Amino acid sequence: MGRTRILSEGLFVGLAGAACVALWFFLYDVAAGTPLRTPALLGAALFHGLRDPAALVITPGLVIQYTIFHAAVFVAFGLMAAGLFALSDGDRHVLFGVFMLFCCFEVAALAALQILGSWLLHTLEPWSILGANLVAAVVMLGLLFRQHHRSLREVMTSAE
Repeated sequence: MGRTRILSEGLFVGLAGAACVALWFFLYDVAAGTPLRTPALLGAALFHGLRDPAALVITPGLVIQYTIFHAAVFVAFGLMAAGLFALSDGDRHVLFGVFMLFCCFEVAALAALQILGSWLLHTLEPWSILGANLVAAVVMLGLLFRQHHRSLREVMTSAE
């Protein structure tokens, strides 16, 4: 698999994952009656040091800032996943690395929010973060498995 294909696949898979999380939290925020609150909250905490969620003012700038950051992180992750899947085409044992990468993906999402501060965790429920990232992981893996003709069973037996 060529470098260009890995880059395009990683970009596509990463943006698909980012879109899943963004849609999840958009629906979550709409259901709570505050559209775009989550990206604005995360953007304000990450880029402007917001400590009090009650002081949040949702602005297009905050939402755009965080959305760009969020998409970039997912694209980087998508590139790593696409690279590992490309390697797995030659050696199925690399699939265990894919499994570990996606496990770390879930832990990293929670750790990132913990780093932003415990003041957000009472505002953003951990189950919603895990749910959003689980949906993204399933979509991303589905796209990668479809393109690389691998099965879930191969992942589970790849460490043998």
